[in-house]
Amino acid sequence: MLITAILEIYVGRSVGKRISEIDSPSKRGRLLARKNPYWQGISGGRGGVSLGYRKPARGPGVWIAKIVAEGTRTEERIGKADDDGAAHGALTYRAAVTAALDWSKRQYEANQATVAGSDGPTVRSAVAAYVVERKKRSTREGGNAEGRLTRHVLSDHKFAGARLSKLRASTIEDWRARLLVGGGAGEPTPAEDDREPITPSTLNRLLNDLRAALNMAAERHRRELPAHLPMEIKVGTRALSVTADARKQLLTDKQIRLAVDAAFEVDVDFGCLALVAASSGARHSQMRLLRVGDVQVEQSRLMMPGSSKGRSAKARPAVSTPVAAEVIERLRPALIDREADAPLLERWAYRSVGPVKWEKDHRRAWGPAYEIDKFWAATIAKAGLPPDTIMYAFRHSSIVRGLKAGLPVRLVAALHDTSSEMIEKHYSAFIVDATEELSRRAALTF
Repeated sequence: MLITAILEIYVGRSVGKRISEIDSPSKRGRLLARKNPYWQGISGGRGGVSLGYRKPARGPGVWIAKIVAEGTRTEERIGKADDDGAAHGALTYRAAVTAALDWSKRQYEANQATVAGSDGPTVRSAVAAYVVERKKRSTREGGNAEGRLTRHVLSDHKFAGARLSKLRASTIEDWRARLLVGGGAGEPTPAEDDREPITPSTLNRLLNDLRAALNMAAERHRRELPAHLPMEIKVGTRALSVTADARKQLLTDKQIRLAVDAAFEVDVDFGCLALVAASSGARHSQMRLLRVGDVQVEQSRLMMPGSSKGRSAKARPAVSTPVAAEVIERLRPALIDREADAPLLERWAYRSVGPVKWEKDHRRAWGPAYEIDKFWAATIAKAGLPPDTIMYAFRHSSIVRGLKAGLPVRLVAALHDTSSEMIEKHYSAFIVDATEELSRRAALTF
């Protein structure tokens, strides 16, 4: 038993000796920096208690404690490591082991008490587990989902405490009725209520998160939960109809050319990224995955990696995206003397060399979309575009350009790695304009 192994250590038995790569500052100094911790089991064998060391690119590392009990994995940061340059109070390896064991004992006892006094998973536990999994995929997106769920789901203690074994669509609908939804949906906000209303589109994002959390819990605990639960979740979290379509920023061809030229003046690396975005209409998450070999010079096209949307484990195929010959010429410097599998779009990474002083360190691929914020702000200022212009306007403009050119909706959707349904839903006005123009050409004249 895991608890037995832990208690044995507490009454004086020591952890058996083993080869470790994290038990001294000198050993840890030779490790490569990485996001995932270096783990070492310290009690209970495989699946028991482990001590992890996360090595950052700069500065001292961090100790992480982990316990796996009853099929549930829990991690927690327990303190800074006593690496070179660490502040006073940083934990040595032995102190970290002790702290991890203390934490694991408390965690195990808390889990046992929860299991003994509960009737199964709740909405609250489902949300907590979902947030952990979401943050593993993306810390930024997971944090956004956690904020929405905390404000609107966990704050409703009645709904958050509902047992999944007794959850009904009506339970979810009652919770939805207590939300304050603005934009013409829901009840008016009472004057004495200082809660901030949420828009229908925000509610739909919230429902997507909640649906994913409940479905994950239903799948994980499927043997102890009723078979009809997935249908109750589906009905209760049905999306709200949003009648007002979101405003889409459309740029003229002249504005797009000005923006791309300005981007090259701001930073050549960002200029290449803006050029690809403007010419392909691709998402940032797709462009950052482009490789040098994805540029087919002779055919004047880019093999754009598929998007990572949805839950499918199967990778989406690359999208063949024709571009103008001028685009290939401007990208040519990024192709010279480079391996086919090297990232096409790169930027400089910097390192600190003193107080508020940085120098170029190495080249790396572009990261999450927020890395473009400063570059884009400087670009639109230099190009003379409205200050609220977003870079996603390149994608909107590309889709509309294709529709106005009379391309079939299905082809426009395929070129932009989306569905015909999404194009018809969000760009219906432009489809009408394009089809009317085609029909007018075939109309009988007198």
